[in-house]
Amino acid sequence: MASSIIDINSQIKRCTFCRLHETRINAVCGEGKIPSKFMFIAQAPGRIEDQEGKLLIGPSGKVFDELMNHIQLKRENVYITNLIKCFLPKCRKPRSDEINTCFELYLRKEIELVKPETIVTLGYHVSKFVFRQYGLKVPSRIGFRKSFGKLFFSKNRKIVPVRHPATVVHQSKQLSKLIEDYEILRTLKSNCPQIPICDHYKEFEKGMIPYDYTGSFCYGNWKICKFFRSVTFYKLLPYEYLF
Repeated sequence: MASSIIDINSQIKRCTFCRLHETRINAVCGEGKIPSKFMFIAQAPGRIEDQEGKLLIGPSGKVFDELMNHIQLKRENVYITNLIKCFLPKCRKPRSDEINTCFELYLRKEIELVKPETIVTLGYHVSKFVFRQYGLKVPSRIGFRKSFGKLFFSKNRKIVPVRHPATVVHQSKQLSKLIEDYEILRTLKSNCPQIPICDHYKEFEKGMIPYDYTGSFCYGNWKICKFFRSVTFYKLLPYEYLF
């Protein structure tokens, strides 16, 4: 394992382990806070990213920044990277050997260093690969449409698949769907404020409820928990927690 992100990035920039190094201009490294609560994984650099050697810039980057502003997250407070570090010629689909090479050499090590509570996967191919890595059932491509914006929990890690910001660049009508996808991240920024008085959490502390439950609700999408949504709690919570 590389000892630091500096080592990993140095290896990425010099990488010649697959065919993509022959056609790229720049291998694009991850960037952001380490460790970080959130780790965003996109598929691969686009043309502009390849030319500039920077992550999520251009039209897709602008949409991403708008989405981050909407959920009140800043780039500098999360970690962002790509599954594949080099531009895919003619923006073709990634090949399995390219994905596996980049994951084993770089992305796996990034995850170990970043230690994210939540991995946010941007788009179908990244979501499918990460689901497999974490032992989650992989829906069909059409089925993934219902999975975007939902919380999945495996191996003590939260996985949230979302549509890639490029979706809006090509189909402006998709913006409202992307906003819905990313809204769950606003909830995941903090744990449920009712944990100190929650009967279900007390049962977890006694070993009566598995961690998967608390991970999915107490530390996950707590706004959909029936206990949180009870009438009594509405009277206890500040307004901003309810919506």
